[in-house]
Amino acid sequence: MAKSEDTVKLVIGKELKIRFKSLCVQSETDMSSVAKELFAQWCDEQEKKLAKQRKQ
Repeated sequence: MAKSEDTVKLVIGKELKIRFKSLCVQSETDMSSVAKELFAQWCDEQEKKLAKQRKQ
């Protein structure tokens, strides 16, 4: 049976990692949930840009 979720390894600077982790803790938010939301937003933006380029 296929898993519905997968693990992604990211390489980011230590300062950004600390800020991200700290803000997630302060807002009582799961880091993975935030990452999923950001990835989804970025994908949506890129798909819109590509669709717009294809129409031109």
